Formats: sequence, C-alpha cells, structure tokens
Amino acid sequence: MDKFVQKDNTVIRKMAISDLEEVISLERVIFGTYPDMESYKKSCLRPENIYMVAKNSSNIIAYCTIVASYETADLCNIAVKEGYRRCHIAQKLLSECILCCKDIGVERILLEVRKDNIPALKFYAKMNFKKIGIRKGYYKNPYADAVIMEKSL
Repeated sequence: MDKFVQKDNTVIRKMAISDLEEVISLERVIFGTYPDMESYKKSCLRPENIYMVAKNSSNIIAYCTIVASYETADLCNIAVKEGYRRCHIAQKLLSECILCCKDIGVERILLEVRKDNIPALKFYAKMNFKKIGIRKGYYKNPYADAVIMEKSL
C-alpha cells in the first residue's frame, strides 16, 4: 500500500527519505534516542521493510517501523506525536503496516515492549498480539524487563 487517506485528511503512506529528519526528530522527543540518519535511510530503502508514516496537512504525526525477514517481522517502533494520541492513529497505522506485511508473505510479527508500559501492552493486546515471553533486563535506561509479544498473520 502506498497511500491511505483517513476521513480527517490524515494520510498514511510509505515513509520517504524526505521524511527522515522529521521522523528522527520525533523519535528523539518520544524515545530519547538518537538514531543514525544513514542507518535509518538504508533501512527505510530496503523493500522488505515496512516503514510508514501518518501525516496531517503539514506534519508527520506518527510513524511505524517494521523490519521483515522472510516469514517473520519485528516491530521496531511505533510512535504518535503528543496531542494526537488517543485518536486511533496508531491503530490505523499499525493496521496498514500489518496489511503490508501480509502482502510480502510475513506470517508473524514480533515485538518487545517495556513490562511497565501498561498503555502499550493494552494497545498491542487490542491489536491481537499475544504475550509469549519475557526478556530480563532488556531495557537499560531505565532498567526494565521486556514483554515479548507475537501476532500471527
């Protein structure tokens, strides 16, 4: 899927190289991480990866990155800009990404989420991800275990 327009004129589409600066800026604000632009660019350009954004008339308001490898994919990040949360944007964005995964033959999506991130755990459960394990000490700053979740497609 190249482009999907919501009723509120939010466009969900494949991430473009021209989006990377804004996406990385959003990632810094939300996750406090500083990804390397060149690495992000290479990953974005790989045809098997699902990198998508939700954009309103002027700004990227959400993004989702999924790295696919044959029948399995890893949901790396999904983020929604403050002020646009609780508007079902993450649900719509992830749903589109899941459709893209199905289109390229992915059979399951895996993710890790902080054990103490209750809103995210509820969101993924709503999206039919199931808890399949724990990774002790997966997150370092601050320290936390990760819940491993899986969605079969």
